[in-house]
Amino acid sequence: MENGSGIGRRGVAILGAWALVAMLFAGQAWFAAQVRGEPLAWARASLIWLVWAAVWASLTPAALRLAARFPLRRPRLVRAIAVHGLASAVCAVINLAIFALAAPMIGATQVEPTWFGTLSRLLGTTFLLNLPVYWLIVAAAHVERLVRTATENDRRQLRLEAQLADAHLQTLRTQLQPHFLFNALNTISVLMHENVESADRILLQLSALLRRSLDRSEAHEVALGDEIRFLESYLGIEQARFGERLSYRLSVPDEVLGARVPNLILQPLVENALRHGLATRAGPGHVEIAASRRNDTLLLSVSDNGQGLPPATAERIGLANTRVRLRLLYGDSQRFEVRNLDGGGVIAQIELPWNPVA
Repeated sequence: MENGSGIGRRGVAILGAWALVAMLFAGQAWFAAQVRGEPLAWARASLIWLVWAAVWASLTPAALRLAARFPLRRPRLVRAIAVHGLASAVCAVINLAIFALAAPMIGATQVEPTWFGTLSRLLGTTFLLNLPVYWLIVAAAHVERLVRTATENDRRQLRLEAQLADAHLQTLRTQLQPHFLFNALNTISVLMHENVESADRILLQLSALLRRSLDRSEAHEVALGDEIRFLESYLGIEQARFGERLSYRLSVPDEVLGARVPNLILQPLVENALRHGLATRAGPGHVEIAASRRNDTLLLSVSDNGQGLPPATAERIGLANTRVRLRLLYGDSQRFEVRNLDGGGVIAQIELPWNPVA
């Protein structure tokens, strides 16, 4: 019912717009005739232009569909212009052909004894004047699409702000919960008696983690290098706590450190790798964070050598927020996948458009 209602409202809007255009042109024609001293009744002028506008109104849905299918934007701008150029000529001919049928009945000028004669005369005198009409329809559709996109972006921005706030809260609830702080401080306390340098290093990492987690910056995207430094602080603390049970590797080349990534996007993946992948593993656990560039795409991954996840649990490990944020930021230009590895363990992969920090 909503679709039908939307189509009905659009049809009424199209008819109303063309009726307004017809009345404006009829008023102009009537006024010009009065100035020249020519006899032209208002009713006759209105009828002529209403018929012309009605034909264009019937062609407008097809023009709008073409405008949606072949938008005037790169990378296929030349193709779109060619398609719309041909369509404008076809629509102009159709309009004049139908108008030529009605011309004798509505008292239009330039009427010949035969339909073909009237059409030929109209093509010679008004064809070029009708071509821009199609382009005006396409331009109106383009403007409407821009306005709709701007509105959607505003809504997306509001949702992103809510998602980012939620990400901060998630960080506070997970990484900064009392038992995490207790474990980190307890690790530092033990190291103070065994290795003061290690204790000092862990204390600095904890300080960096707290500073970043409590940062209320509203930036939706940050440099990948910032995310990696945050992970190093987090993993340093966890490694000090787990000792030889945990090892990790960062495979992130320097050339991708300046890429834009969503704020706090990797930490939840690493946390899930530790909590769900390694916590139940008897032997040493290993986490690998990798990043690379492939053409215009940034590839990110977090993998572990844990026991893996049953298929039904892939979306129940706290990653729904990550999926929503990626879709809000990049629409269909992103991909997010969590799956078991063939040799055991889990890998979370993200593909983003390549966009370096200015």
